[in-house]
Amino acid sequence: MQNSSSPVNEFARGGTVLFAAFVGIGVNLASMVYYSSGIWVRPWQEEFGWSRAEIGGQQSISVLVMMLLATFAGRLIDRYGLRRVTTISLAGYGILLLGFTFMNGPIWQLYLLSAAYAVFGVASTGLAFTRAVNAFFVKHRGLALGISLTSTGVMAYVMPKFMTPYVAENGWRSGFVVMFLIVMAALPIVYFLIKDAPEDDGSKDPAISQAQTGLTFGEAVRNLTFWKVGAIFFLISVAILGLIPAFIPMLQDAGLSPAQAGSLGAALGLSVMFGRLLIGFLIDRIFAPYLTAVVFAGVGLGCLLLGVGGIGYAMAAAIALGFAVGAEVDLIGYYTARYFGLANYGAIYGLQYSIFIFGAGVSPIYTGYIWDVTGNYDIALIMAAILMVPVILISLSLPKFENA
Repeated sequence: MQNSSSPVNEFARGGTVLFAAFVGIGVNLASMVYYSSGIWVRPWQEEFGWSRAEIGGQQSISVLVMMLLATFAGRLIDRYGLRRVTTISLAGYGILLLGFTFMNGPIWQLYLLSAAYAVFGVASTGLAFTRAVNAFFVKHRGLALGISLTSTGVMAYVMPKFMTPYVAENGWRSGFVVMFLIVMAALPIVYFLIKDAPEDDGSKDPAISQAQTGLTFGEAVRNLTFWKVGAIFFLISVAILGLIPAFIPMLQDAGLSPAQAGSLGAALGLSVMFGRLLIGFLIDRIFAPYLTAVVFAGVGLGCLLLGVGGIGYAMAAAIALGFAVGAEVDLIGYYTARYFGLANYGAIYGLQYSIFIFGAGVSPIYTGYIWDVTGNYDIALIMAAILMVPVILISLSLPKFENA
């Protein structure tokens, strides 16, 4: 008789949940909206006269709201279940995307809408969907997480590649209408296919037994490992996440056309996809902290090359940044499940995610400020490379997993 935890049975049993997670992660505000954010920078500068630091404040406000609400959203998911919470979350955030089309100049409109869609959207980020994937997959958890999160790479490829010229031709407001329609198309898929955990059939399936085991929220936050993991991903988000929306404007500032910049932005998206899958595959086989150290050493090198060497290293930087974004959410979810369990995953991951997105709120402000002062992003790229050093050192200090 085949073991119920074999990869065949895991993917057969959890395939529809994995597909729902793939779709939900792809259309959420931390994916589709985030990877399109660089597209709006120049149109908003030209129409409204906003500075890049002011535009960067949009992301900072939304991630601040998400930071404050992520742990609460995780508790809601733990209590009321994924289907109910994620469906309401996606619907609310999708409708609010249409609100952007009515902006007519005051910067407060941008900030208010950004805060509002973050309130609704935080419960349909990776916080929600990685919980389902972790619950259905044990032996191939890393690969399953990588597959589900590959949809962020799809959006990182599609949005710059196709939305940049589309917006140049049809105007930025039409781009927000397209994003609204994408979210609405995803809603029934998430509603009908997402589940919290496998049904208990009386077997010795580890996915069933592990779904209700793990540390309490209080036990987790009193654990030094929790704060080491938080420090790693805070530093990564501070270093990297302001550079992603700056990447296309950075290339256009260097003289590339929107189509050329969009193509290199699409290369970053392909790197995200490849990075998600490769890292997901490898963390089932290699001790995750060692893998983290190696990946982010490469990220630091790519940023340093672009910051010091110039636009000729744009492809190397695109690959490096893509791998960085391809790794972080995979690893946060994986570390949370392996170190702290699934019984209170939503609340524990929610606080880890809050720490991560706090860095994401800081990053675009200082990145945009550097451009406003210097006219380029070289210092931000060099700083990103420097911040990878403590990321590597803390990763190497993490303890072994229990039941490795």
